[in-house]
Amino acid sequence: MNTLLQNFLYPLGWLVALLLAAVSLWRITRGPTTLDRMVGIDTIAVSMVTVVSMFSLQNAAVGFLELIIILTALGFFTTVSFYYYLAQPKRRPEEDFNEEKEGAE
Repeated sequence: MNTLLQNFLYPLGWLVALLLAAVSLWRITRGPTTLDRMVGIDTIAVSMVTVVSMFSLQNAAVGFLELIIILTALGFFTTVSFYYYLAQPKRRPEEDFNEEKEGAE
């Protein structure tokens, strides 16, 4: 079982985590709306927690548990605060971040 983990499952997990991060970066740069970009940022936080968890499992170290909790809380509070900011009533018509601008791709 240990060789299966080392030879197949850990590299597969690293590949999935890196692909998740790459897709999230693409969503952040190409997202048509601000909410799409925020989903990308939230997914980056999830992939960071995944990478730290896999590193901790691979090295059999429990010292990374605090870092995992901090990264999870940071991702959660960032998402909640940004959505709260976007939910505020707009003061001027050009401040609507939830809609695409006309003529934009």
